[in-house]
This record gives sequence, C-alpha cells and structure tokens, in this order.
Amino acid sequence: MYQIVMIGGIFAIMYFMVIRPQKKRQQEISLMRENLSVGDKVVTIGAIVGEVTKITGDEFYLLTAEETTMVFKKTAVAVVEPKENAADAIVEPAEAESVERVDDGIDDQETEIKE
Repeated sequence: MYQIVMIGGIFAIMYFMVIRPQKKRQQEISLMRENLSVGDKVVTIGAIVGEVTKITGDEFYLLTAEETTMVFKKTAVAVVEPKENAADAIVEPAEAESVERVDDGIDDQETEIKE
C-alpha cells in the first residue's frame, strides 16, 4: 500500500511540476497565434523578423524588406513583439555633445615601412 501511495505522489509531483506548466505554455502560444493581426511585428521560428500584412486562414503574409513578402503558417510564429504606444514612441533628441580629440602620440597618417 505504501508503494502505491509513493508512486501516486511521484506522479502528482510530475504533473504539477512538468505537465501542467507545459500545457499552460502551449495554450498561451496557441492564443498568441490566434490573436495575430495585421500590423503586428513578429519573429518566426526561423528568426525572420517582419510585419504581418495579410492573414488568410492559417497562413499570414510577412513583409520582411521594402518589397519582400513571404507566406508562413501561423505555427511558424515564435514571438509577437508588443506594439508601442504613441506616447512612448516620442523621444527627445539628444543634445549634440562635442567630441574632444585626444593626442595619443600616434600619428594618424599612413607611414611607409622601410626594409
């Protein structure tokens, strides 16, 4: 009887430590892929980064360069990057700092090697 309780305890620990978190993660990934929308910036499992331009069924079109569009299955999405708020996107320009040249004793001109 004691052995059955121990085996049951081990299975319970495995369920709560391994199986349950894995199922939760799979549900989150599935939800992320279902909620994919036009304009989202995504990274595919092949590390291709781009912007979703069109979604048809279980496929989406990804704009990766100026005029390069690729078609992927939704299962190829690894990460959907969060959208930036307009207020967060405004950045104050940095003040131009003057760069001082420091004489390090090395002549910047090319020198010929004499043999």
